[in-house]
Amino acid sequence: MSSQTQISPGKLSMIPLFYIGWSDSVLSPSEMKLIHQKLAKLDFLTEDDKEYLIRWTDPTNPPSDEIFKEWSNIIRSHKSLLSQDQLKSLSELGLELARNATNYRSDEIWKAPKTKAALLEIEESMGIHNSESLRMAIGQSQNESASNTSASFDVESLRRYLDGTHIEIKERIRKLLRDPVFAYANIVEKDAFRKHTLDLVKKFGQQGIGGYAFPKKYGGQEVPGGHIAAFESVAFSDLSLTVKFGVQFGLFGGAVYGLGTEKHFEKYIEPMCKAELLGCFAMTETGHGSNVKGLETTAVYDHHSQSFIINSPDEDSGKEYIGNALHAHLAAVFAQLIVDDVNHGVHCFVVPMRNSSGELQPGIRVEDCGYKMGLNGVDNGRIWFNNVSIPKDNLLNKYGDVNESGEYVSSINSVNRRFFTMLGALVAGRICVGLGGISASKSALSIAIKYGLKRRQFASKSGDDEMLIMDYPTHQRRLIPRLAKTYGYHFALSELADQYVSADTEEAQRKIETKAAGLKAMATWHATDTIQECREACGGKGYLSENRFTDLKADTDIFTTFEGDNTVLLQLVAKGVMTEFRESFHSDGVRAVIKYIGTRFSNTLTEYNPFFRRNTNAEHLLDAEFHKEAFQYRKEKMLHSLSNRMRNFLNRRIPLHEAFLKCQIHMVDMARAYVDYQVLKSFQRAVVNCNLEKERALLEKLKALYALTILEEEKGWFLENDFMDGTKSKAVRRMINKLCQELRPDINGLVDAFGIPEELLGAKIVI
Repeated sequence: MSSQTQISPGKLSMIPLFYIGWSDSVLSPSEMKLIHQKLAKLDFLTEDDKEYLIRWTDPTNPPSDEIFKEWSNIIRSHKSLLSQDQLKSLSELGLELARNATNYRSDEIWKAPKTKAALLEIEESMGIHNSESLRMAIGQSQNESASNTSASFDVESLRRYLDGTHIEIKERIRKLLRDPVFAYANIVEKDAFRKHTLDLVKKFGQQGIGGYAFPKKYGGQEVPGGHIAAFESVAFSDLSLTVKFGVQFGLFGGAVYGLGTEKHFEKYIEPMCKAELLGCFAMTETGHGSNVKGLETTAVYDHHSQSFIINSPDEDSGKEYIGNALHAHLAAVFAQLIVDDVNHGVHCFVVPMRNSSGELQPGIRVEDCGYKMGLNGVDNGRIWFNNVSIPKDNLLNKYGDVNESGEYVSSINSVNRRFFTMLGALVAGRICVGLGGISASKSALSIAIKYGLKRRQFASKSGDDEMLIMDYPTHQRRLIPRLAKTYGYHFALSELADQYVSADTEEAQRKIETKAAGLKAMATWHATDTIQECREACGGKGYLSENRFTDLKADTDIFTTFEGDNTVLLQLVAKGVMTEFRESFHSDGVRAVIKYIGTRFSNTLTEYNPFFRRNTNAEHLLDAEFHKEAFQYRKEKMLHSLSNRMRNFLNRRIPLHEAFLKCQIHMVDMARAYVDYQVLKSFQRAVVNCNLEKERALLEKLKALYALTILEEEKGWFLENDFMDGTKSKAVRRMINKLCQELRPDINGLVDAFGIPEELLGAKIVI
């Protein structure tokens, strides 16, 4: 297609519709189905026309920039031929292109009412029958900003800033989620819900959404970090879909790509990306929960048959809570690799679950977990293996293998180091869960705040209009600080996702693992708290299923325990913070860690003078350096205290395990302080990096509100440690109230900036 004269009038008639349909790089499932159905019935198109047009309905093969530019040039070259009276629709534009095509000017078919009606029907069905679509097509598009006119800032500009690195992917997901195929559905019966969820995951696969993390040569999109952005955006929709999406493309696909080698990539990645090959992630066992290192499932190598025998020794060693268990063709199974009676630690194996007919393979038993508190669209199940034989090549052998002589080989000699290296390859899951929790928080806040801006209650005096409940200070206090914390976690997790993609050293990867564990824990606890408060803030309306809180509460509750129990994760964070070395994750390296910590923090912390402790000046309370000093002081003093406790216990010859038990609560408290400090620093960087003047000023207030909210929540510690006195604590409370009042006029814009499609915000709570 090198010139307009080579294009038939049939193709020209459809080009404006295709141009606008692809303008956001997405043709949704509904649009594809519609176009296929309509094209087949259009008798004014030749078979060649239809073949050409159907080629450009494949979501995994969008028009090239060259094709898209040529469509644009063709449309705009006819702009001068159209009178203002003709500028009514894309279908009329298409007809004009066909009429003016070389050698076809006298063809009456392009003047027939039947032809015009057929094109208009397609245009209306695609939802692009509007003046803005036409203006966009001919190059006269107006600003599509969704700014709230009452806001003091540009909502669309802030949304784009929040979207960050992968704005195009997030826009693409939003477009898909607006499609009727992905409409939010309240399906009570679990089997029907599961089938619906599976169908949607397959549609994501057909759209290429599942392949962002993987190289193009294996059928992926090769967009580093794109899969995290996709997961975060899908989480605005049904969370059963989000979790099943994550299991298929993140956990299963991530295990194969992160732990496997070339032979596995070539065999599994492309069909996995398309959701033609379904997989599950079988790590957790009934009897061992968070203790992955102690898993009992075994993979014994049989050199004679060149195979591994996968076995569950007893009922408690069965794999538990496995998403995709009832649909999966394959399982990524974590088991103890044993060669010649020597245990080489936990490795991952690809185990066929079902044959082409969907029947379980011999030796595999699966039980349905049944109805759960939430996420009933996910087919969770339990899996046991009874001496299941798999080929030697099914070992995902990036970090450990069995050679042709039947000997175990690995580039990492230490079993402990090898184990944590393998788990580190899967750290993206924790980042995704944290972001998913924050997406749910954003949904809850959007619903509750919009309700608070409509619902009225009580009048100040007889004859007055009743007040909006959002104008009550108590209501502002319930929601606006949580909005500020949600922004803080958004920036911290988004920054961490970018760091995860760019990490190129072991030290950088170590820091990411620690941050991911801490942020996942704190962000999901925040989600649980925020959703509950938002539900209560909507009164009885919030209790209705149609307004989404029922599902938001039930579906996110498990976020606090999957991908690691939050309390256990904070202990991992504490160990990570206590050292710069990987050995901090291993019990045998702790003594060296304590010695290092003790010297590092001996007497370097200075106590603050009385003036500082009592300073209630507004400029001081809002000062970013004061916030940073307060958070850093809390984190470092807790770390110093914890290291001293550990050293004292060890000096008294208390066994290491008992010493940790005596310090568990202090470890968790210190980890919380560490995460709060990381969130503050990310928030501060996000403010500094924002080049939008009005938006930066607003983020500055949100950041100050976040910092002061944490100070208020932790005021007991700060008072006990003489960082501030009662006068200053009261001043912090007053400043929080003041910031809530100042942010009140912009809160609708602040939730609109999350970019959540209106179709996903429940029933728009009618008063």
